[in-house]
Amino acid sequence: MERRNFFKITSLAGGGLLLSTYLPLACTSTEVPNIDWEPNFFIRINSDNTVTFICSQSELGQGTSTGLAMVAADELGVSMDKLKVEFGQGSTERYGDVQDTGGSNGLRIVWPSLREAMATTRALLVAAAAQKWQIDVDECYCEDGHIHRKDQEGQKLAFGEVLEIASTLPAPREIKLKEPSEFRYIGKSVLGPKTKMAAKGTTPYSINKKLPNMLYAAIARCPVWEGSLTSFDATEALKVPGVVEVLEVEPTELQTTDYKGGVRPGVAVLANSTWAAFEGKKALKIEWEMGKNGLKSSATIQQELADNYKTPSKANINLNDATTLFGRSSKVFSAVYDAPFQANACMEPLNATAYHRGHKVEVWSGTQAPQLTRDRVAELTGLPVAAVTVNNPPSGGGFGRRYFCDFVEEAVILSEKVRVPVKVTWSREDTFLTSKYHPITKDYWQASLDANNYPIAIKYRGSIGRPGAYRCYPYSIPIAFYDYLKYKDGWLLPRASWRSVYAHPWGLGLESFMDELAQNANEDPLQFRIKMLENAEVVEQKELPWVGDDLYPAKLKNTLEMVAEKANWDTTNDGIYQGVSAMGYNTSYVAMVADISVENNQVKVHKVTAVIDCGLAVNPSQVKAQIEGSIMWGLSATLKDGITVEQGHVQQSNYDTYDLMRITDAPDIEVHIVESNDTPSGTGEVGVPGVAPAILNAVYAATGKRIRQLPITASLLESAVS
Repeated sequence: MERRNFFKITSLAGGGLLLSTYLPLACTSTEVPNIDWEPNFFIRINSDNTVTFICSQSELGQGTSTGLAMVAADELGVSMDKLKVEFGQGSTERYGDVQDTGGSNGLRIVWPSLREAMATTRALLVAAAAQKWQIDVDECYCEDGHIHRKDQEGQKLAFGEVLEIASTLPAPREIKLKEPSEFRYIGKSVLGPKTKMAAKGTTPYSINKKLPNMLYAAIARCPVWEGSLTSFDATEALKVPGVVEVLEVEPTELQTTDYKGGVRPGVAVLANSTWAAFEGKKALKIEWEMGKNGLKSSATIQQELADNYKTPSKANINLNDATTLFGRSSKVFSAVYDAPFQANACMEPLNATAYHRGHKVEVWSGTQAPQLTRDRVAELTGLPVAAVTVNNPPSGGGFGRRYFCDFVEEAVILSEKVRVPVKVTWSREDTFLTSKYHPITKDYWQASLDANNYPIAIKYRGSIGRPGAYRCYPYSIPIAFYDYLKYKDGWLLPRASWRSVYAHPWGLGLESFMDELAQNANEDPLQFRIKMLENAEVVEQKELPWVGDDLYPAKLKNTLEMVAEKANWDTTNDGIYQGVSAMGYNTSYVAMVADISVENNQVKVHKVTAVIDCGLAVNPSQVKAQIEGSIMWGLSATLKDGITVEQGHVQQSNYDTYDLMRITDAPDIEVHIVESNDTPSGTGEVGVPGVAPAILNAVYAATGKRIRQLPITASLLESAVS
């Protein structure tokens, strides 16, 4: 790789080379200086041979910090056991525009620049050691935090011993990345620092952050979106021991991107402990004006979407002349698929600590978007971005919710009022009742059929206006996308991203509809999909910055063929029935088969077999864990609860009313990884969207009934028509 390209990549996409810079922490005429050398924004090496990896991406429990540390350790030549991990602050200056972590891009998007930065650092260390030994650089190599001589076995120099020389050297014009055969960690199952911290209970979650003179805040928010505060009485709240002050919280409007803004009107209780703040919140007397949404329910929104479907719409994406082909047959098959609102239900409730000093602001919060949050705090306060610091420790789950800034905004607003550090902690009830949610969806699918009931073309109109990386359309059947369905007069609940985002309703419709088309054509549903993928063309999507590669139907076809073998497709025991799905998400592909039974209108999932192609699996154990977690996530959405709304109020308030899959419900899950040396791709979300259709398709195999909405309830099964 040429040096000018390295500088371009590392400065814009994460490497940020800082050559010839070091900090002499202790230097006298008789002592060797203690050098703290940061050759790039990913690594720090001390003269005592301490090597620290600075993780640019958010650690949400998905293991990104471990995967990236493995890449750094392998490319640099240091033992994972000796590599310390820190979490980088939000910084566009350091990491370009790729630090925010979502769309299963935590590892994929940093992979190239991290490897190049580490390879350059390794080259500088080798050059420094060669200079010290007065030998050629080809006679040296890095391993276990040392530079070794090839010609004299056992002779080595610790990284820390050559830093003074290394920090003065120019970057090499060309660097050489390691070959896969040289990897010590990449491709192996590694128990990383993230898991070790969790096991020891030492993970530095932001909810545990403490600062001198800090106040703790609990906020009573308007229970209906876009409602307003009429009045409040804080008399009883101020009597609660520990309560210091009660303040009104003014709402912030959603910005152009709904990731910013959206603070609800409310009343904040500030106290000397979280418990006191929560108790004070309970004692508040508040009058709300519910507004237009106070008259609406979930059913209202479903009706609004159905009404909007009746309005005229033209195709905005017309793949392979689908609209023309659609008119060649009078035989049309239609289906509508419904999914409810969903909550993210993170185990660590939303929280943020902010200290607004007037001329600068510092934030501590486990966020998926440290750069976006930094920009938003600057917007909110009118301060320059350089005056805002966003510390981003690990968080206890994100699933898209922590990509939004509202909970951080609340802490900043309150700290600006009182000029001391303020920690805002959401109660568990807050995270269900007054949060942001994955939207309710209604998706209409139509297929034109030939004389043999084979699909000629497909029309789609629903929650998605066009195909994209997160909701790939891989099949060879021509398809037309129409304008997405709209609400009558705005959202009933504010939107949040949710694990797999819109790929969940997209997969629900696409893969259920494909099964129904196979049924109409009297074809085996798995073999039908394979036929529809055989002649499908590669879909160009490289221009999308968060994707980085095209859509390859052949890869999805390969996962289907592999899952058919692994799941013993169509050879199950009596009483067990199978359903299949196949989904692409960004540049990863998953096919899965669900084995289920139905008794007394209750669905029991016995086993889910999944095959994933995610390029090179950096840490196979983490890949499997992510697919297992995604399947459990998808099972909750399919078989348990959604969010329902009556008169603008969310009806679910905690885990007792928003039921999730428990360990006692968990089926056997078998995950197989396609061997590949392609660039690593995401694994955190690709396993979600295929779960619901695989189960629904299995339910049809078991009962002859087509269910087209979630969640699957006993009453729904009982009333369904075969």
